[in-house]
Amino acid sequence: MEKLNPNLVALSMGVASAILYILCLIVVAITPIPAVVSAVNALQHSIDVSGIVVRSISLANSIIGIIGWFVIAAVTGYVFAFTYNLLAKSFK
Repeated sequence: MEKLNPNLVALSMGVASAILYILCLIVVAITPIPAVVSAVNALQHSIDVSGIVVRSISLANSIIGIIGWFVIAAVTGYVFAFTYNLLAKSFK
């Protein structure tokens, strides 16, 4: 088994997450609110978001969201690669 580079996996997951977040911002900006509510309700079972959906998200909040998801995904990627490498040693 090939060893994963935790820093590279972390960076890759962080960048991928940031791109997905930006694409989501674009989709939400151009999609009618009822369609957004329907899609989010379908993804979040047992939760009705119709009362909390807002169209106006500031640039500052968008940037905070991008950075936040980058960090969350990067940490997850690092932990994943680190754990993978530990487990790979056990299964050799």
